[in-house]
This record gives sequence, structure tokens and C-alpha cells, in this order.
Amino acid sequence: MVTFSHTVLVNDPDSTARPIERDLLWTNLLEKAADPVYYVPSITRCAVIERFDDGSFVREIELRHRMTVREHVRPYQSDRIVFEQLNSPVLETITNEIGEDDEGRLTFTLTATLSDKGMEATQHEPGFLMMNDLLFFDTARATVNTLRLTAHALAPAG
Repeated sequence: MVTFSHTVLVNDPDSTARPIERDLLWTNLLEKAADPVYYVPSITRCAVIERFDDGSFVREIELRHRMTVREHVRPYQSDRIVFEQLNSPVLETITNEIGEDDEGRLTFTLTATLSDKGMEATQHEPGFLMMNDLLFFDTARATVNTLRLTAHALAPAG
């Protein structure tokens, strides 16, 4: 099993911008789960297909206007969202997780696990692992950059 994992600080330690707190980060990650187009550069369209009583839902995303993937999105305990791939040719799961580093600073971790077909691709496609590792690194950074730009703007007045 191959897993890619990238952790990024949510708040830029060199910035004077108002920090994003855990609750606001969670709210924005739930919003991202339902409508990821502005957060994830490779997603060009998203539609929620079905919602369930437990807060989970099935969404259909379009990747780079070329491939459509369905995912069962499951939020857990206000700190983790699991995207179970229902028809991805290479992925089994993607996870977005809120955590803290050794200094107690808020972090965002994106983890992606290859499916059996994804594992096969690593053996037959040169550069597959490096390309996907870079894709998920870029996705984690893009997500945090968008969160930094929009988190307070999207927050409910209060």
C-alpha cells in the first residue's frame, strides 16, 4: 500500500493576518468538501449527489474537465474528513485532517492512499509515484493558501 501525506501549517508564522482558529478551519473544510473547486486546482466541477443523516454525502467531481469521480465524503469528530473513492482508477481514499505540530500550531494534513490499480500503475508508469506525490503536495498547499485568503471572509458574522 502506498500513501502520500503532506502537512502544512494553517497559519503563516510570518504573517500579521488574523489567525484561523480550529473551529473556523473545520467549518471551511466542510465547505471545501461540498464545493472544492476553489480549493483544489485539479477539480473543475463538483456536485453533491446524495446527503445522508449522519452528515456524510456522495459527491461527483470532475478532474481537469476529463475524468469524473464519485466519492463518499465522511466527516469525523470535527477534525477529519475521509473521501472514499467509489470509482477512482488509482485511489482508495483521501483524508483531510486537522492537527497540531510539536509547537501546538494548527496544521492541515492531506493523505491519499493508492488502490490496487494505483499500485499496479506504479510498476508500469515511470514517474507515477513522483507525479502523484507532487500533485498531492500542491493540493495541500493550494488548499491552505485558499483557506488563508478566504477563511475569515466566509465566516458567519458574529
